[in-house]
Amino acid sequence: MTHDPRVLVIRPSKEREAALRTLARTGAEIVVADHPDNDLSGFADVQLPLPRVPTAFRTGTVGELEDRILAFHATRPFTAVMADFDYLLPLVGRINERAGLRGHTERSGLTCSNKRLQRAALDRAGVPQPRWTVCQDTGAARDFAKSAGWPVVVKPADRAASCAVSVVRDEAALERAVGAAFAESWERDVLVEEYLDGPEFSVEAIVAGGRVTTVAVTGKGIGGRTGVLKLDAEIPAPLDGQDRAAVERVAADAVLACGLLDGPAHTEVRLTADGPRIVEVNGRIGGVFISHMVRAVTGIDLYQAWYDVLHGRTPRLDVERRGFAVRRCVSEAAGLVEAVDVGAPSAELASRHLLTRCFVHPGDRLAPIENGNEMRAAVVAFAPDRAGALAAADALAANLVIRTATGDGQEEI
Repeated sequence: MTHDPRVLVIRPSKEREAALRTLARTGAEIVVADHPDNDLSGFADVQLPLPRVPTAFRTGTVGELEDRILAFHATRPFTAVMADFDYLLPLVGRINERAGLRGHTERSGLTCSNKRLQRAALDRAGVPQPRWTVCQDTGAARDFAKSAGWPVVVKPADRAASCAVSVVRDEAALERAVGAAFAESWERDVLVEEYLDGPEFSVEAIVAGGRVTTVAVTGKGIGGRTGVLKLDAEIPAPLDGQDRAAVERVAADAVLACGLLDGPAHTEVRLTADGPRIVEVNGRIGGVFISHMVRAVTGIDLYQAWYDVLHGRTPRLDVERRGFAVRRCVSEAAGLVEAVDVGAPSAELASRHLLTRCFVHPGDRLAPIENGNEMRAAVVAFAPDRAGALAAADALAANLVIRTATGDGQEEI
C-alpha cells in the first residue's frame, strides 16, 4: 500500500453506525458515497454525492454510479470498499476488480446477492439446501408445490430483508405471493422453494484468504405477520456441540461455494431432521445489531476484522466468552404514531441494557409490517447468564411503547 488508508463506504444504513465508528478509530479517511441526506454522512471525512442509489438499480443506471466512484478513485485512490446492502455487492466487486482491491469479486457479489445464482452455485458444490426452481408464473409454482409438497416459500431472487418472501401453505394464497414477489423483484426474478422445517440459526464469520473462521452462531426467532421476519436473536445460540459443529461446517462450505474469499459472511441455516441446510448466504455482516451482540459476547469487532482483511492484515478473531446477548424487535405497531415512550428501567435492568433503537417518530404513518426494512424498534440486552439476558430483553421490549391512533381509536404496542 503506497498511501494512507482511505475507505469508501457506499450507502451506510441507519443501523450501521457501528461500522463508521470503527472506521473512525482506525484513522482511515472515510469517504461516504450516497445521497447527501443520509443521516450518517456526518461521519464522512469526504462525501461523494450520488443520486438515490436504489433508484439507479431499479432503472438500470448503476453504470453511472460506478463511473463516478472510479473517477473519484483515480484522483484519491481507495484502499478498501465496504457496503452492507446485498444488492450493492456486485457493484463493490466490479470496483474491487477494476481498482485491484481485496474483497468481493463481481462473481462473489452476484452470487451472494442473487438467490437464483446462489442456489445454482450451492447445487454445483453439493451443499445441502432446499429443493428449488425458477418461478415463471403461478402455474409453475403450483406444479412445484405439488411435487415438493406444501408449504412452499416464494421469494424474489434479487431482494433482501425478507421483502415479499412468503410461506405459502395452500393454492389459495399462491397467486398473491407470486404476484408480490414479481412486483418486488427488480429483475422479475422469482424462486419457489421447498419449506425447511426446524430452528433457524445464522453463522457470523470472517473469511481471509479463503479460510472461513466462525466468530459466533446466532439463534433466530422467526415470526411476524408473514412468518419469515427475523425478529428475535440470541448469541450464543442454544446448540449442543455436535449440532453447532455441523451448522458451522455447512455454512463454511456454502460461503466458499459462493466464491467469497475475503470479507464477512452472515449465513442463515435451518437445522432440519435431515441435518443443516442453507437458507441463504449473505456476503456481509448480519443486520439488526448483530455486530453489537457479537462484540458484547465475544469481544470481537466484526467491522475491525473486515477492515483488517481488506487491508491484508491478520484479523483478531480470538473469542473471549463474556456472556449472553438477546435481541427483541418491535414490529406490531400500525397506524399514525402519536408518541414513542421508553420507560425508565430499574437499576438492575439498566445494567443489562446494551442498546435501544427506535426507527419511527410521532407523525409517521405505519402500515402493517411486510419486511425487515420496516422494523419499528429493537432492544438488545446482555447478561452473564442466558436466563438473565432473556428476561432483560423481554423487559426492555415491554418498556418501549409506540402509541398509535388507528381508525378505531388508539392502540398501544
